[in-house]
Amino acid sequence: MENRMDQKDTRYQSFCKAIDILDDGVALINAYDALLHDYDGEKMYQAESQMIKAIGSHQGITAAQLAESFGKTASACSQLIRKLKNKGWVQQQRNPVNSREYNLFLSQEGKKFFEKHRKFEEACYQRTFKMLGDVSEADLQTYIRIQQCLNRAFALDVEESRML
Repeated sequence: MENRMDQKDTRYQSFCKAIDILDDGVALINAYDALLHDYDGEKMYQAESQMIKAIGSHQGITAAQLAESFGKTASACSQLIRKLKNKGWVQQQRNPVNSREYNLFLSQEGKKFFEKHRKFEEACYQRTFKMLGDVSEADLQTYIRIQQCLNRAFALDVEESRML
């Protein structure tokens, strides 16, 4: 019986260590996202480049759809869209079906940046993929399963916190 408790205790400690390492990763992601990035001569923040990526990947998307996909308020998305419009990278057209909505498209300049960002992101992904060279496919699938489970738990944490 005591051996089983030791195993559970060890497993819980391993879980706590995994969460600590995940927290370190979240802190690094947050630090990265807060920095100004240079995409082959174009400087912008991660939120702006992700907005360009989303609009470029889904030409005609609405601000409301972007807000939902990013988990942001409509106001926060509108501010980013306004910035990108002022830079001449995003254009909006009134939705012919719903005149209260605008569909978003990349301008020619926006499309150029979209391509620069795509190349930059692909280079980052390739570098990270190479760093994981000794990690097996089975290990990657296990990680995916674990992260999906953690994400469900984190979603519950968010939901419970919003109720407070």
